[in-house]
Amino acid sequence: MFRFLLVSFIGLSFTNFIQSQELPSRSLKSKFRIQINYPLTDADDSINRQLSELSKLLRINAYLLHKKDLPVIHLGDYTCRENAKSKLSALRKKFPTARIVRANNEEIAYFQIYERRKVIKSDIKKPLENDIPYNKKVLTVEKTDESGYNFEAWNDEKYLAANTAANEDYLTQQEKDVIYYLNLVRMNPPLFAETYLLKHAGVPGDDYEKSLYEELKSMPEQSCLIPNRQCFESAQCHAIASGLSGYVGHERANCTSYFWGECCQYGPSDPLAIVLQLLIDRGVESLGHRRICLGSYDELGISIQPHSVYGSNAVLDFR
Repeated sequence: MFRFLLVSFIGLSFTNFIQSQELPSRSLKSKFRIQINYPLTDADDSINRQLSELSKLLRINAYLLHKKDLPVIHLGDYTCRENAKSKLSALRKKFPTARIVRANNEEIAYFQIYERRKVIKSDIKKPLENDIPYNKKVLTVEKTDESGYNFEAWNDEKYLAANTAANEDYLTQQEKDVIYYLNLVRMNPPLFAETYLLKHAGVPGDDYEKSLYEELKSMPEQSCLIPNRQCFESAQCHAIASGLSGYVGHERANCTSYFWGECCQYGPSDPLAIVLQLLIDRGVESLGHRRICLGSYDELGISIQPHSVYGSNAVLDFR
């Protein structure tokens, strides 16, 4: 039954299939995916439904390919092998024989694009005309917002110290705000967990969110990060080069490295979204980005640049 269905679909034009199903450009640009052995056992159920359930279970894009008359499952969209390795290690707990393979869109018969459950929104507000200057105040001015999360405590004057990059003219406002939010979480981790994390990520729903919430609730205050021009230049060069080539990773060809710890983030360009994505560190078993952001560093350089594959990329170089 499965073979009959698969052969029927493979007989269709791949171009027509893509047009009708609207395969995202990110999927078309991927060079690598992860192949798993997954039994399609329910003959009475549709293959498409099974693929959809698999995609939701693993929270990843899933593709059904037809090779030598057999169904093959590919997962994810990756521009380089290194970016697929962290997901591979997690998948091998369920699928020991999982491996990284070359993406081949011409053989796709079905696919299911995983729709992320949460969208992180910016909490930054423009100052009122007669209000305190933007670079002299904390960004959060509301008391209790419509969602019920109490932000009033952030208006304490001591949190003005978090805005360490306010007067750095070589940084964009977005880059300054990333430093600001990182300093807020370092100054008061429990309060950040109860406000920004819960409001924008929701009730912790997976192990990564739960571990971050628990870690912040018990974490002591950390020192604020001070902007460093050399770290910025190091981050800027790598962010521009990665964006132009569509590269994902830390390897550099023509950029000087000036950091002791580095985080590279892809996708969101909103400052708060960047910080929360790095802190949650979903899919990274070592939680390396979280460890760096909350680590014993004193200086930071950040650059946010366009990325040809993911739209935006941010590089944070710490010392």
